[in-house]
Amino acid sequence: MLPTPIPTGALPPPTPDELKAALGIEELTIEWLAGDGSDRSYYRIKSPSLANPVVLMQLSGNDARALGEGRYDWLEVANVLAVHGVKVPRLVKSMPAQAAIIIEDYGNVMVETRAVQWLGAGEHDKVFELYSSANQILIHFLEIKVPTDLRQERPVWTRRAFDMERFEWELNFFQKKFVEPVARMKFDDRQQAAFQRESKDLTATLARLQQHFVHRDFHSRNLMVFENKLAVIDFQDARLGPAAYDAVSLCFDAYVPFTDAQRLKLMEQFIRQASNQLGNGIRLEIEQQWRAVLLQRQLKAIGSFGYLTIDKNKGNYLRYVKPAIAAMRAADVSDSRWPFLSTELVDLIDRAISA
Repeated sequence: MLPTPIPTGALPPPTPDELKAALGIEELTIEWLAGDGSDRSYYRIKSPSLANPVVLMQLSGNDARALGEGRYDWLEVANVLAVHGVKVPRLVKSMPAQAAIIIEDYGNVMVETRAVQWLGAGEHDKVFELYSSANQILIHFLEIKVPTDLRQERPVWTRRAFDMERFEWELNFFQKKFVEPVARMKFDDRQQAAFQRESKDLTATLARLQQHFVHRDFHSRNLMVFENKLAVIDFQDARLGPAAYDAVSLCFDAYVPFTDAQRLKLMEQFIRQASNQLGNGIRLEIEQQWRAVLLQRQLKAIGSFGYLTIDKNKGNYLRYVKPAIAAMRAADVSDSRWPFLSTELVDLIDRAISA
């Protein structure tokens, strides 16, 4: 029943009999699927009785409890996105007693897969066309509005935000999971004071921008290419945040080996499309904030690369640190408002990983 072994630490799926009963089929095979740093486990289910394979998401902890209580965030956010024209996996079956849901299978081809393939073949026009399609999804995100009817319960994504507390937590996470254990750096008193002071200043600035629907992890591994269309996954942690957040996450994604010029061109392409469809106001908003957003986002990502490599043993994510630093340099995130974070710290990290 399980043609591929389940890795150590993966959450086991429901029993084959439970899956057969849930899907109304008599035979199946179950194949473990590699995830991208997630605490969930994924399995592909195939059967002669199914027109197409399906994917099982095995949950644990708070996710499992929420599903049992009928309030799992993935389901609510999926409905919001589908209503606004974003392609997301359809729910096939919920199995709350087994802490699992079964959803549509969108295959294994990520935007990363296509982009790396086409960049390697020199087919750059195809890459920019692909990212233009991704930009349409970003524009749909920006079209999602916070409900104003106070008589209705607020959607889950509006009840959490990239507020000052969250942004600060992420920068402290970067220090704990990368600066100290990976870069082997210990800030002196001046550096630590500058880090804390500028972190508060940067996060206070960004927290004032929490007005828009934000996927939170919108990069090339969370966009699937399926039947020549793009579909979004891993959206359950959506929240309020800056208009530029998902765009910088995608355009300066360390997983795809873009040149500096290509990354800037991708960002310009997004701003142009957003301006054409949503107006000049959104263009001004994004242009004023995106470099500061990128600085915070990249430092958080570098912290995650350390955490996933060392704490979670998910593979060598540290190989993406250098591209993340290069992306910050390409965008020129240096800012006189936070000189330690945007210049001195970037140089310290660069020297540490190049040693």
